[in-house]
Amino acid sequence: MQKLALIGLGASGLFALKELAGADVEVHVFDVGPTYEKRYACPIDQGKLTVCPPKACSYCAPGQSAGSWNDFKVILSASPVIGGRLYDLVGEAELQKRLDMVRATILQHAPCEIPVVKPNADDLEWIKKKATMAGMTYHYQELLHCGSDNAPAINTSILDEIKSKGSNIVFHFDKKVVSVARRNEKFAVRSDRYRKPEEEVEDVFDLCIVSVGRGGAAWLTQQEFYKALEINPGQVDIGIRVETSAFFTEEVDRRFYEPKLYYRSRHSNDVVRNFCSNPKGFVTPENHRDYVLVNGHSKMYEKSENNNFAVLVSKTFTRPFKNPQMYSQTIAKIANMLAGGGPLVQRLGDLKAGRRTKSLTNNLIKPTLEAECGDISLAYPHRILESIVEYLDAFDKICPGVAGESTLLYAPECKSYPDSISVNKNMETNVPNLFIIGDSSSWTRGVGQAATSGILAGEGVRQKLKIGMPAASKLVPVG
Repeated sequence: MQKLALIGLGASGLFALKELAGADVEVHVFDVGPTYEKRYACPIDQGKLTVCPPKACSYCAPGQSAGSWNDFKVILSASPVIGGRLYDLVGEAELQKRLDMVRATILQHAPCEIPVVKPNADDLEWIKKKATMAGMTYHYQELLHCGSDNAPAINTSILDEIKSKGSNIVFHFDKKVVSVARRNEKFAVRSDRYRKPEEEVEDVFDLCIVSVGRGGAAWLTQQEFYKALEINPGQVDIGIRVETSAFFTEEVDRRFYEPKLYYRSRHSNDVVRNFCSNPKGFVTPENHRDYVLVNGHSKMYEKSENNNFAVLVSKTFTRPFKNPQMYSQTIAKIANMLAGGGPLVQRLGDLKAGRRTKSLTNNLIKPTLEAECGDISLAYPHRILESIVEYLDAFDKICPGVAGESTLLYAPECKSYPDSISVNKNMETNVPNLFIIGDSSSWTRGVGQAATSGILAGEGVRQKLKIGMPAASKLVPVG
């Protein structure tokens, strides 16, 4: 029997594993997180905290910070713009087919009824008119919001089904993969315990699926096989997380939950977009060990009085610059340095006035994250902040109050992706039998398409096993 290493068990890894359960291949799953039953509950849910701590707690530790564990929002529409680039890879019909599979799986394993958010004709006419008058572009989407509180039950139920069908699967939880190196036509995987390293262990595999998420972008570039991949410099998203009153956004929240609104900056011509809206949600830290980012999540049952969402400026670099991930991480580390090791928060009014925020004691918007007050402009390039302020001023025409002085801005919110990697329609790279899926492939940006990429890889492995594992088929260019 052939052996396969699956590295990472986020949304993409889980759905790849679902495809491989019971297949004629011995699958070894490596994940830095503990077994599902040992994954920590949110301290706010437990009543231990009232707001998130400035430096991430264990709830957001690696292995638990994937989108399918925090917030669990799934875009269900096959769009050429939002959620990733699989539309360009497999086409609308094939993408929608897999997204429908993802939807059916999640709803089957959900512990309660989860409605699909689908705007009607009146909603669409309303938002298109509002967006056009604000100088913004609306992109249609249907989505499923499961909530952080439902994520453990859904993930556990899916994994239990996989285990019941997958006697061919061996799990290695709480294991960090140190390196993956080619060994002739095979892959040598070196791993160690994540929290208490003892002694590295090496095993050799015939196939390898890498599913390490955005958090694994830097790790991916350090692997021996990386130089053999066909790549172009990838995209980074640099922005902030906005927290404002849910009263200001309740109209769009009710109609769309998360409207996808794009804007082109007058100042720089950069594309600016909103991402990961959390009506009545919570701002949370995201711990990457070397630096702490901000993120957001919301729950189905427990609610705050605020809405939070990211505003991101997308940047793709050209030669001679070749390290967009380091650029993004450097900005994040500078923001952390100014805040004493955690996130920064600043009132929008203070940022516009060119002064630092010293206190939020009497601020209209009460924060849901204990971040250090300061001045984000000391860490961020002027071009990025100018585009973000423009976006909020435009968004204020749709949701009056959003661009008010009391609105809170948290930094750093940076999304680092690996370089754009050429893959075929089953997510296989030009290195035969090496698959890279999810956000670590740069082809996806969210749970829906990440899970879809896992399905595609699982289908590809099954096909290779049937026909004797030939070399990779025609690649789709990265451009």
